[in-house]
Amino acid sequence: KEFSFKSNMAKLVAVVLVASLLALGNGVRADPPPCSLNGDKQSDGSCKCQKPWTGPNCETISFKPVTFPQGYGMSPNVTTWGGNAIFDGSQYHIYVSRMTNDCLLNSWGQNSRIDHGVSSSITGPYVFKDVAVNTWAHNAAPIKLKDGSYAIVHIGDGTGPPNGGKNCTPTDSSFDSFQKMGSYAGGSTIHVSKSLDGPWTPLVPNTLGGCNNPAPWVHPNGTIFIVCGGSLKKTENIAGPWTTVSSFSHSGGPPGNYEDPFLYTDSRGFHLLYHVYNTHENPPHGHECFNSTVSAHAFSVDGYTWYSNPKQPYTTQVELTTGQTVTVATRERPKLYFDDNGQMTHLFNGVCSAANCPNGPATGCVDCKYANWDYTLIQPLDV
Repeated sequence: KEFSFKSNMAKLVAVVLVASLLALGNGVRADPPPCSLNGDKQSDGSCKCQKPWTGPNCETISFKPVTFPQGYGMSPNVTTWGGNAIFDGSQYHIYVSRMTNDCLLNSWGQNSRIDHGVSSSITGPYVFKDVAVNTWAHNAAPIKLKDGSYAIVHIGDGTGPPNGGKNCTPTDSSFDSFQKMGSYAGGSTIHVSKSLDGPWTPLVPNTLGGCNNPAPWVHPNGTIFIVCGGSLKKTENIAGPWTTVSSFSHSGGPPGNYEDPFLYTDSRGFHLLYHVYNTHENPPHGHECFNSTVSAHAFSVDGYTWYSNPKQPYTTQVELTTGQTVTVATRERPKLYFDDNGQMTHLFNGVCSAANCPNGPATGCVDCKYANWDYTLIQPLDV
């Protein structure tokens, strides 16, 4: 069976109205939709899952193995922490959080900027092209808008120099030319451009307001949705105004602290991937990372009533094409790549290279990232 990702607005409006009326009618939370909203329930009660989702309730993502080196941060070896890519018809453009001056992730609040890299393959390795947004800017979320222009939504306002922050080693002279790029005043948490090659200019006005680790998504009809904390908002124009659709919690998912949402829609409704973590996991000292909590999937038919699956959609285990399996201490900043047909094909994450942290912080695997090399992993999905 072929799955369509195109919007049927009449059907969506009807679903929203019915679900909202039912919810308001007696205040009772309905049972979650079947198959985690990732497949169809069969007559025998089983789920027929839409790839790459698998499992009895379509709760787990199935992956293909990874070939190293790849992504961004492995070749050359620099500290990066997640991002996403846009395809221009001939090559892929990645926008990724990168630490300047050879600093580790513990300097992210000063040294993070948004790099722009290119590759003929979505998995890379990507070649650095330019600095899209100066320091301080982090958690890059690039999107293509309905008018054909582009936006990068992020935290930080990008008002510093390209190689700003502290110097963890002597300044690399190769960055000197970037000191003259861009304006250091009038920054924004959204930068826009008519070209994937920039220049990226601060969005003015920006009416989004405070939004930690924003998760933007452009619906096929052009509406822009975004998750900010526990709220879903929408607008018809990147400059706003923004309307709050709903507020929600993360009940029912894997226990832990939720952050780094990634929002997307498909023909069945709304979905969120999260990074989830627990400090002091795996007692007594919590430094074996092979079964650390790292992910969750939430879903909603209408954007108002949300559910979560108690099982993680993916773990710290990454299979290689050599037949080996590597463990990453933590796997954060999830972002899915969708092809031109609306099919998800790859998962981007910021990952910590350490397989375990025997001398790590008392909080365990989630904080090993601050004293180890981190890179951006791009794993193909089994579709």
